[in-house]
Amino acid sequence: MSRNVLITGGNSGIGKEMARALAANGDRIIIASTDVSKSQAAADEIKAENADAQIEAMALNLADFGAIDSFASELLQRMPVIDVLILNAGLYTNGLRKLDNGLEAMIGIMHFGHFRLTNKLLDAVKAADQGRIVVTGSVAHKLGKLKPESFDNPSKHLLAFAGYAQAKLANLLFTRELARRLEGSNVVVNAFHPGAVATGIWRELPGPLRAIIMKFLVTSEQGADTAVWLANAPEAAKFNGEYFTNRKIASSSAAGRDMALAKQLWETTEKRM
Repeated sequence: MSRNVLITGGNSGIGKEMARALAANGDRIIIASTDVSKSQAAADEIKAENADAQIEAMALNLADFGAIDSFASELLQRMPVIDVLILNAGLYTNGLRKLDNGLEAMIGIMHFGHFRLTNKLLDAVKAADQGRIVVTGSVAHKLGKLKPESFDNPSKHLLAFAGYAQAKLANLLFTRELARRLEGSNVVVNAFHPGAVATGIWRELPGPLRAIIMKFLVTSEQGADTAVWLANAPEAAKFNGEYFTNRKIASSSAAGRDMALAKQLWETTEKRM
């Protein structure tokens, strides 16, 4: 039976590979990103490879709460039931900057934007026979420290990487707390580290540094593998609130396992919604 799948940031890198693999599985896919023309090009590419692919593109701006609400309303008309929600959109900024809503860009998009979107769509995921939420995390969370005072004051970070690491820690804490809140339901929530992947997330790095880093990265197809497994595999449905690498539960930082911190972050985030 065809399932309904939403992938944020699905127009390139591991997101596009997730879309390709799940479309091949017979699922109906919507890929959503700010650049809808790029998303449509990715959808057309996958359709060209697989004539049976059910895939379409939608515009989603995770930096704007109003845009998220409008997107969710339109999506739910098309997809009243969501079997798999993959929160994959991400960015690494060269330097720290604010969004129009006042939040630092990386935490604002990767955590706050996804938090709002998930809560708008959660009833549709619960309506699935076996709902799955998959969160793209990163080993960078191990270097992250949660600094609520930095959420709308980027100057509290010394380096842009500190902002990125904090956002990825927030992704993992969100996964843990959402999973706890959904215990006993038909929805499981898990995060994964894709590996250091050659994707567009590094596009804001200076050219020479980007060239060096790219030599050590894995392919997008390799990076997407664990996400596709979490979305697809019957055996993956028994896990909830876990963090994976290479289809295996991976170690996380002490902060990434701190459920009191996860609850605190949830409550702090709710106040900004």
